[in-house]
Amino acid sequence: MSSNRVRVLGEVLAIDAWHEPFATGESSSAVHVELSFREGRIGGNHDDFPFTFRLNLRRALLRVSIEPPLEIDRNSVARSIPESHVELSRIRMAKDAAISELSGSARLTPTALALALGATGKRAAELQAEDKMSLVQNLPETLVTPRPGGGREYSWDLEPTFRETLRGQPWDPVESPRLHVRCATRLPALPPTIKVEVSCSLCDVEITELELKDESIKGVMKSMVSNSMNEAAAIQHLKLILRDADLEPHALDNRFSELLLASIIAVPS
Repeated sequence: MSSNRVRVLGEVLAIDAWHEPFATGESSSAVHVELSFREGRIGGNHDDFPFTFRLNLRRALLRVSIEPPLEIDRNSVARSIPESHVELSRIRMAKDAAISELSGSARLTPTALALALGATGKRAAELQAEDKMSLVQNLPETLVTPRPGGGREYSWDLEPTFRETLRGQPWDPVESPRLHVRCATRLPALPPTIKVEVSCSLCDVEITELELKDESIKGVMKSMVSNSMNEAAAIQHLKLILRDADLEPHALDNRFSELLLASIIAVPS
């Protein structure tokens, strides 16, 4: 991959995108996006930054945009929850119910969410072991909600189900292309571009385990570790990482500030 095609915050996500060769007329070309989320461990390789911390994403937005004369085949857009027959609204309602039943120290698990889902049809205590296993297996790790954006753009909201943050791949990139594009007119000499971007709001960035590298530091500096000043320092460090990846972040001055986490150009397959 060439650097002018890929710009990505590699600490928390990996992405690739490709499309079938373009053709004019009624035929369409599939656009595939491979996306994977993970936990970032930040600060260890930056000697001038005094902290280390873990970085995760609570939510993200995938956006695919195309140039004229390409148009999106609306009937081809991926709109279903992958690997699941459980309705989106039921999962969200069950997740809220499961969280409300848990204590402050407990973490949401697939089983807890499955019990909440099963309780919509029968009491959780009446669920058989095979029922619980079936529900767990049917739960997608990531909810994928489409968001139309006109004839040349489409987006998908990504949020975890039984985890607190995004993990792994939300769909099979080969079996489930995001959409198809078609071109009713003759293609120009310079092929049109398909851009794929991933973004999130600042409030959807989770910073945890912010710690000083030098454990020998005492006094005021040590006591600042849990202070909001340190989280602000971590955010500024994140801003520098984004800038180094040529993602040019805007001013991160409020919780809904948008961070561009990845921007790539899909290549012909």
